[in-house]
Amino acid sequence: MPLSLQQQQDRQAQHRLAVLRHAEEVTGNVSQTCRYYGISRNCFCKWQRRQGERPPSRWLSDPSRRHW
Repeated sequence: MPLSLQQQQDRQAQHRLAVLRHAEEVTGNVSQTCRYYGISRNCFCKWQRRQGERPPSRWLSDPSRRHW
């Protein structure tokens, strides 16, 4: 049974949170964490930057790409 959109977003948010916490609490090194999780430093920095810009309930999700 496929995951609902909300479940997919929750799973994605948990993954992003795990990546940020790993860098902060485990390695203390962004480069090592990015290599471990297979993401770019740009991606990591984007998630980290969003953390300060949005309310906690929204910073883990991607912004809407909807055209107005």
